[in-house]
Amino acid sequence: MRIGLFGLFGGGNSGNDASLESMIAFLRRRGSDTHLVCICANPARVEQMYGIAAKRMSPELDEQSIGNTINRMLFRVPSRLFGIWYAIQETRKLDVIIVPGTGFLDDFQDSPFGWPFTVFKWCLIAWLLRKKIVFVCIGAGPIRNRLSRFFMKKAAQFATYRSYRDLASKQFMQSIGVNVDRDNIYPDIVFNLASPASPPPDGDAAISVGVGVMSYFGWSRGNTNRENIYRHYLDKLNAFVAWLLDNGFRVRLLTGDEGDWSAIQDFIERIKSTNRNVYDQVAAVRTHTLRELMTEIVKTDLVVVSRYHNLVSALKLGRPAISLEYSVKNRSLMVDMNLDDYCQSIETFDLDLLKQQFNRVLDQRLNLRNQILGWDEEFARRLSTQEDCLLEFLFDRNSAVALPLCPLPADGTPHSDRPIG
Repeated sequence: MRIGLFGLFGGGNSGNDASLESMIAFLRRRGSDTHLVCICANPARVEQMYGIAAKRMSPELDEQSIGNTINRMLFRVPSRLFGIWYAIQETRKLDVIIVPGTGFLDDFQDSPFGWPFTVFKWCLIAWLLRKKIVFVCIGAGPIRNRLSRFFMKKAAQFATYRSYRDLASKQFMQSIGVNVDRDNIYPDIVFNLASPASPPPDGDAAISVGVGVMSYFGWSRGNTNRENIYRHYLDKLNAFVAWLLDNGFRVRLLTGDEGDWSAIQDFIERIKSTNRNVYDQVAAVRTHTLRELMTEIVKTDLVVVSRYHNLVSALKLGRPAISLEYSVKNRSLMVDMNLDDYCQSIETFDLDLLKQQFNRVLDQRLNLRNQILGWDEEFARRLSTQEDCLLEFLFDRNSAVALPLCPLPADGTPHSDRPIG
């Protein structure tokens, strides 16, 4: 079977790449990886990291060429038409397109004719060519632009299999008119990745707090208040870290996207301006993959993070977490693990409340760790159930047009309605 893995992979977001890695690992475990090709943002990087063939999701244009100048003058219509032809040629070579995880159906920092149109184009072509389209543990919403919502709604309706990584994603797709009766909910597929070993506890060491720093400028790309949002966020996060340092904690700064490193640098400069000895109490290591990020997280005792897969990584490693979220996806995961008392919005979080939440997590961290690890085991069981369902679906030649209904759990309760937490 010729399988295409589709998504924004190789672009510097460690959570996206970890989702791809998890799907490749599943297909390799089950002996279904003989004909894999990744349709992605950066094929060279994906080929180097994972040893599979990769193609661009859109043909590359020479930005300095006369043809590209003409293309811009014609509102990029020629390049879009060429992109459709290119997608047709690549899709013809495949039997199935799999979307492995990620926040696939949202319009964060994008316009309708960016990612939303790309998703619509490939799914429409695959549907017209009678190829299977498989959405596995995806995130969905919000999609704030109406045209973006149309593109992504239609893309979802073309899919022959859909599962979501949380209830909020399924409910969002239902709210925009997608029939989700045969769609299930499973944990994020990154929970299936192997974890790095934790170092032995050092009873004499100061407690280490992981703090995720994000290059956050608001949800919309065209936000005119973006710089103010960024500065206000960093100012409050700096005040929190200063409070941690004053109280004797060590801090380890965490990123989830390569673009976050500039925010880390801004953050450190602000700490230096307070005349604190940054290098004695604050560590910041530039990471490029989720495995590298998890290696940093295992050196912490608890975390305060914003990026979704920073949160996934921390919980996967049994670290109690506080979520400063920019999307409902973080809160959905925290609700799943009965941790929703430790959530705030990244744009409006209250510093005093954050300190109170931190102190509560600190006092309860051993109990919370056991609680989280128990849910990690349950998540692994649920993902194993989905793997069996996927294999049956992928190799069933009669399931190309109708959404399958996965087998029910032993208790007879549909996955999508099972209480979590």
